[in-house]
Amino acid sequence: MEYTFDEYQVVNKKRHNRFKYRGSKTAYLMLLPAFVLLSVFVILPLVLAVVRSFQDYNTGAWVGFKNYNYLFTLDKLYLKSFLNALIMTAIISALLLIFSFLFACVLRAMNNKFGKVVKVLIYVPFFISGIIASVIFNLIFNYGGGLITSICVLLDKDPISFTSTTPLAYIAIIAPTLWLGFGYNTLVMYAGLINIPEDYYNAANVDGANSFQKMIYITIPNMKNYTVLLVINMVTAYMQMMEIPMMMTGGAPLDTTLTPVLYLFNSFRDPSRPDNVTIAGAIILMLLIMAVNIVVFKTLRTKRSEDA
Repeated sequence: MEYTFDEYQVVNKKRHNRFKYRGSKTAYLMLLPAFVLLSVFVILPLVLAVVRSFQDYNTGAWVGFKNYNYLFTLDKLYLKSFLNALIMTAIISALLLIFSFLFACVLRAMNNKFGKVVKVLIYVPFFISGIIASVIFNLIFNYGGGLITSICVLLDKDPISFTSTTPLAYIAIIAPTLWLGFGYNTLVMYAGLINIPEDYYNAANVDGANSFQKMIYITIPNMKNYTVLLVINMVTAYMQMMEIPMMMTGGAPLDTTLTPVLYLFNSFRDPSRPDNVTIAGAIILMLLIMAVNIVVFKTLRTKRSEDA
């Protein structure tokens, strides 16, 4: 049977659609369990949490923005906890990016069996929980009998309290956090470094570029996507810090190391505070982290489109 060109296009399109969608029912059935679980344990609780944040916990009466107003006007401690988290997140992220990148450069040069051992060893702390890390570092920073206190006593010096001043309290939180995240961030940086084409460096050698110029004009620009990925991971994680600040300082001194999640934990346990305020605070924290995610993912998408 002969077709005109237009008829052939119509027939071919029907055949293509029939082939394209013939497995769609099976695909949807396979996705159904995941969608049900996601709806029951993620979407539905989120919707209920948003609704409850506008209600009174005991009566269920609609109170509007009363719970949010409590966080922003009646209890300024929540805003202070955000500022504390932002400061610590900025410090930890900057230190991790710098140290991880530098050590990844060292790992790239260690192309031997010892380098493989080092990669495994630095990744081990990533599997340790924040509680365990806090216990380990309490053996170092504890005022009553930690390693630093013992050294000060041996040297006939006054013991150092890491919860009496803000800079020292930050150190007590930043140190275990760096230890936990260093291995993962270093290996991500290492993966980015080994994926940079060697042709770039060979061309730079022909042009007479030195090591510093190759670092500035080749290595760092090609690590942009990896850096942005790590930044979004760190911001998301460290804005939700709880275990390490709770175990190391408890928010001291004067709530300067109190984080939003630790504030919400204390608020939930405090009978003098409205219960739905905790839910409202969690919603605000979620929206802030979501906003950061959107900004960074748009940056990543833009970068990929430019590369294409």
